[in-house]
Amino acid sequence: MKISIITPNNNGGIYIENCIISVLKQNVDFEHIIVDCKSTDSSNEIFKKYPHLKIISESDNGMYDAINKGIALAKGDIISYLNCDDRYPNNSLKIVEQLFSKYSFDFVYGDCKLISDSEKDIYIYRVPPISRELLKQITVVPWAQPSIFFRRYIFDDIGNFNINYSFASDYEFMKRVIFSEYIGFRCKEVLSKFMIRDDSLGSKYSIEMLDEGARIKKNLKIKNRPILDLLFNIYRKVYNFHTLLKTFNK
Repeated sequence: MKISIITPNNNGGIYIENCIISVLKQNVDFEHIIVDCKSTDSSNEIFKKYPHLKIISESDNGMYDAINKGIALAKGDIISYLNCDDRYPNNSLKIVEQLFSKYSFDFVYGDCKLISDSEKDIYIYRVPPISRELLKQITVVPWAQPSIFFRRYIFDDIGNFNINYSFASDYEFMKRVIFSEYIGFRCKEVLSKFMIRDDSLGSKYSIEMLDEGARIKKNLKIKNRPILDLLFNIYRKVYNFHTLLKTFNK
């Protein structure tokens, strides 16, 4: 079983080497596809150090267009994307491989460790258990993006990321998965590390992300349920209270 990891990059040289190393350390059959938007920083020099990489170097129409190019090139049975500032803990892909080999689930999702831009641990976000029906009812997506892995046929069936959305296309894609008949498996292990940065897209364009989220809900005919979302977010925070408490007690 081969796992395809896709990393979009646009002048992410300050972060991408540790991303590459974290994938390289995984003891599985994998391919790592870097889709680079003609970076002018140190990225290309870093790529030359790792001949195992598959590199696409050309202009694109944003991050999701880059990811779609990687999906088109991917040969793996399992596909995920990992941004240049995110990482995989040791053996996380082995856990994913074993789960897909043992069970017939269509996708696997797990917990995520949040880290600072200096790669210091902040806290672990643990995905709370939730029924399939409730998952369809709430408008939020409780999964951490870098900790989700899909069988290839999901993209073949429901399509790739919608490049009409520049900031929240992963939300739109995951909602389409949720509304499909595909079944996911909740893994109670940390499968990725997500970097919190002041200059990240999510931080710099938070208003634009909210606007796109509203457009997505309208286009997918998702009914707003603010009370249900509020109750779920309270439940999610309570479920993660022990990890937050450990953070505050450090």
